[in-house]
Amino acid sequence: MIVIDKFTLLKNVFNVLKLSQSEIAAREIENSSTILYANLHINARKINHFSKDYIFNQLKDPKKRNKFKVVVFSDYLLPVTYNKPSKEIIINLSSFNTDDLAQVDPRNLYSCLVYGICFESLILGNSKIPDAYANVIINYLLAMFIRLFGKEFGLVGVYATEIPKLKFLISCYIYVSFFGLSNSNDVYRKSSLISGFDFRPEQDKIDRINFSKIDEFIKALSSLNVMPGINRYQFTAKFLKFFGVNFLPALEDLSRFISTLTASTVGGSTVVPKFIYTYNETEFNRIIDLSKRIFR
Repeated sequence: MIVIDKFTLLKNVFNVLKLSQSEIAAREIENSSTILYANLHINARKINHFSKDYIFNQLKDPKKRNKFKVVVFSDYLLPVTYNKPSKEIIINLSSFNTDDLAQVDPRNLYSCLVYGICFESLILGNSKIPDAYANVIINYLLAMFIRLFGKEFGLVGVYATEIPKLKFLISCYIYVSFFGLSNSNDVYRKSSLISGFDFRPEQDKIDRINFSKIDEFIKALSSLNVMPGINRYQFTAKFLKFFGVNFLPALEDLSRFISTLTASTVGGSTVVPKFIYTYNETEFNRIIDLSKRIFR
């Protein structure tokens, strides 16, 4: 599994932080972990989620809850990340346009905890995602891409024959960028089997694509005539319009993808849109079944 350093769609935003304890402390809300627990404890009745017992057991223990830090990082876009040197899950209030923890809906705070615990477990390798799950992710993203871009690029009309090629390209991207497969022959073979697309007539073009980078993947969508003319800015704008900035990291990093989908299952939270399950409910649920293991 690959954990990327920086995002491309969110230019120069780090995936995981590498700050000193003093740098975190300078931005932390005073007694943030204790206040976080008190806030969620008071509002516990509003929370109905499969992770509830696990998370509240973590919060009740002063030593365990101390790894949750609520900070104000005005120059960091995302609500959740992880700081490797201090081994802390970071909740960023700036993402909610406030520096007051009490102003954030408790369900959003809880969703950040779900996200953060899931993210930590995945990036540290405590939870493994076998590449057998690539097909589940590919099917989910294929359905999402068709819904988002289908009418614009004719993928639901006369050009629906391009769907196997789209699935092939998504498969190559997921196998390489999410799961770290480096042998192009294996990637092409697996992707061809999944998609039913014969890549050989266009292999010369495909060989020039660096599937480890999302901007290269987007260029391939255009150059291989699946979505002619699309560029990174149009691609990003579409996802921003429908899902907001917090969803974008899910398109570039496997740990973020799993954590994002899992956070969306917290009722009443707006950290990630809840409706994302509708793009492929069967595959969405299979992904959530996988993340549930983290909270046992």
